[in-house]
Amino acid sequence: MKIRNYILLSLFFFSVCLSKAQQLEVKSGKSAIVKVAPNGSADHIGERLPAGTRVTKVSEQPRYYLIRQSNGLEGWSYKGNFIEIESSQLSGADLLVRNDVLKIIILDVEVGDAALIICPENEDGEQDVILIDTGENDADRIKNELVSNGISLIGHPITRFYISHYDFDHMGAYEDVLPLSKVIYDHGNNNIKDYYYESIKKRGNDRQLMTLDYEEEFTGGVKIECIAVNQSTDFDPDEEPSYDGDNENSIALIVSYDGFEYFTAGDLTFSAEKSLAEGIRNCDVYHVNHHGSSTTSSQLDFVTKLDPEVSIASNGKKYGHPRKSVVQRLVGLGSKFYQTNVTRHSKGNQPDPKYVADDTYHDKSWKEDNEGARGTIRVVVDGNADKYYVLMPDLPIDEATFSIEK
Repeated sequence: MKIRNYILLSLFFFSVCLSKAQQLEVKSGKSAIVKVAPNGSADHIGERLPAGTRVTKVSEQPRYYLIRQSNGLEGWSYKGNFIEIESSQLSGADLLVRNDVLKIIILDVEVGDAALIICPENEDGEQDVILIDTGENDADRIKNELVSNGISLIGHPITRFYISHYDFDHMGAYEDVLPLSKVIYDHGNNNIKDYYYESIKKRGNDRQLMTLDYEEEFTGGVKIECIAVNQSTDFDPDEEPSYDGDNENSIALIVSYDGFEYFTAGDLTFSAEKSLAEGIRNCDVYHVNHHGSSTTSSQLDFVTKLDPEVSIASNGKKYGHPRKSVVQRLVGLGSKFYQTNVTRHSKGNQPDPKYVADDTYHDKSWKEDNEGARGTIRVVVDGNADKYYVLMPDLPIDEATFSIEK
């Protein structure tokens, strides 16, 4: 019988006092044995955990913790070998090495948008990877982020590749990403770029058209649903696609996991936002529409209804995004606001540097390219602890820890 089955049986035969997940660390001078059941005679699982190893407490018995290791393996271990770690003592590294959490990585692409979503592993060690948009010429940054998260570039590691709309700053690197992707979703042939259309034809049946009834579940129980596409929304489904500008056609998605929700919608505009404001549910994290533009997006009724606890703008030095007025609107609603890059535009937001992931400013684009993705912002969601974390340089973990609004 597999180890996992032993653990499930132990959970059935022993009454477990459930508690909120807590980070534990093996004490200095100790090592910890992991067992299939909470008793001294139970079989061991793997090697002893050395001093300093951090694990997640799932639940407990009077003398044992049920722990989850960073590789997802669960088992019982004697309480006397551990100390509890306060949230303020956690580091981003502790969170990023875990594969039982949801990771939303808003890549610093200087201009445009690209987000990687790495789902928790399932019991068989499978792990879905989602990509939303690519930035302009940022395939290397996407690939580097995949590799740094232990994702092989062999085969098709990207389970789903969503193109929110056809602006170059959102899909310019599509050609280098297509070979890594199993299935590609876009909003259809209205405003499609000829070069993209020719490339996608060669893919055969791997291209899918996004629809309002789209909903799919991925490893770890992560769900993605579409709530707007081609100007239609869940609350006004009969709108016609735009054949002029393409921002209006942007695909709006909600990514949900264990009570946590993340809203992302490319360059979605006022028309769709007004419709969504009729009934959209609130979210934890808002990936700010159109990089924080005030002339097209993030109208008051919409963001009030969305009511995000955290807002994140993917911006570069161009165009003065995010606008001060948009940031003030969201902050006024109680949202913490973060952005990938600094801007010097007179109407651009100028926050405390610790809320800007990359606070360097280069007059030359080649210098920005050479510095790499310094401004990447990572959101790690720990469903067991009912918390999520916004990880970026110079931001203390106690200022980046939030409770999931269930």
